[in-house]
Formats: sequence, structure tokens, C-alpha cells
Amino acid sequence: MKLRIKHIAIVLVLGAALQSCFKDVITYTDYRIAILNQTTSGGQTTPATLIDSYAYYVDTTEWAVLSYDDALAGRITNKTTGEVRTQPDVWGTFDSAAEFQTTLHLEQPISMLVVVDPELRLYAYRKYELPENLDQVLTRLTLSSWRASHAASGWQVENDFYTEAEEASADDITQN
Repeated sequence: MKLRIKHIAIVLVLGAALQSCFKDVITYTDYRIAILNQTTSGGQTTPATLIDSYAYYVDTTEWAVLSYDDALAGRITNKTTGEVRTQPDVWGTFDSAAEFQTTLHLEQPISMLVVVDPELRLYAYRKYELPENLDQVLTRLTLSSWRASHAASGWQVENDFYTEAEEASADDITQN
């Protein structure tokens, strides 16, 4: 009897192990971003109303967005060879009524994500490594036009039009 129970237990354990081997693996992620704008130091953030977003299946260690004009045009440049790419692998969707307004559907292991705000004339980019079996990522990005280029939650935010007078003015507003 004990031997029979032992055999049944082994069969059940093997069955459970085999079942987990044949699970479907999700090989994509919908990367959803809630994008907020902040125009003054310490000021309120407001949801972005107009955003362009795209992704290239490249690594940010090899590729870069060199300027706001490049970001707006969907253009990236290889840091070593100078090669230019102008056709993103993925274009994001934008829904200003949604909390997470921007969605990028990613299907490759490594991506360079780019977000452009034409109103504030800012852009941000980051490297993203696709996780296994995570069909959706929800994240926030604050674009601060009153600051020079800065890092924010894994993103590099670039402000090509920043002036020190702009930051001084923003500081004056928050101190009064």
C-alpha cells in the first residue's frame, strides 16, 4: 500500500512538472506610459496632451537620439559608425483621455524607447529589456521643461531649448 501511494505521488509530481514545461510563454509587452508635464520647479504636473512615441529594436549603448529635431523626425544615429535610421520598428499609440496615454507594443529582447513632447519641445529616451511573461508594464514619466537635461525613472530627458534664465524664473515663482 505504501509503495502504491509513493508511485501515485511520483506520478502526480511528474505530471505537475511536465504541465509547467508546456505553458505558453508571452514574448511581448505593452509598455504603457502616463506622461506628465511640469513647467515650473515644484509646480503641478498635468497630463501631456500631445505625445509622439516610438521604439527601435536597438541598444542605447550603440544608438542615440542626437537632437530634438532628430527625436521629432523619428531619427536615431549609431554612436560608432554614424549610420542613421529613420524608420522606427514600432510607433506608439496615444490616447489623451486614458491615464496611461501612450502604449508601445514591444516584441524584441532589447528596445530603445523614445517619447517626444512637441508642446514643451522635450524628448526622452531609454533602454528597455523585454521581460518574459509580462504582458503589460505601467509606468510614469514626468517631463520638466524648467530643467536642463536630466534623468527620470530610467529615462534620459533632454531639453535642447533650456536656458538658465528659464530655471531662475521657475525658482522665483516657487519662492514667492
